[in-house]
Amino acid sequence: MRLLVGDRLPKFTESESKIVKGSMDFLGLNYYTACYADNLTPSSSSVNLSYTTDNHVNLTYEKNGIPVDQSTNSSWLYIYPKGIRKVLLYAKRKYNPPFIYITENGYKITFN
Repeated sequence: MRLLVGDRLPKFTESESKIVKGSMDFLGLNYYTACYADNLTPSSSSVNLSYTTDNHVNLTYEKNGIPVDQSTNSSWLYIYPKGIRKVLLYAKRKYNPPFIYITENGYKITFN
């Protein structure tokens, strides 16, 4: 990450790292949609370096003409219920937080 982000990534001292390690009370998760990710080629990854390009991937909502899932009225928002489950399971395995709160999501269900 330091190689990709460079000076834009803050530096922590050894004592600061010890203070924050394992100090999580809960994890707040915002989940809106899913998309496909492909590696960027080396020549295209050096253009416009910012937090939106640090991951060095090309994000798309279609693959071979097939959308990631059900579309909505927003061009960037697709309904993919499996995605939130996958993200929650990943967060649990990776960080093992005491609590996970879904703080925002991208789909509102209304009943008439």
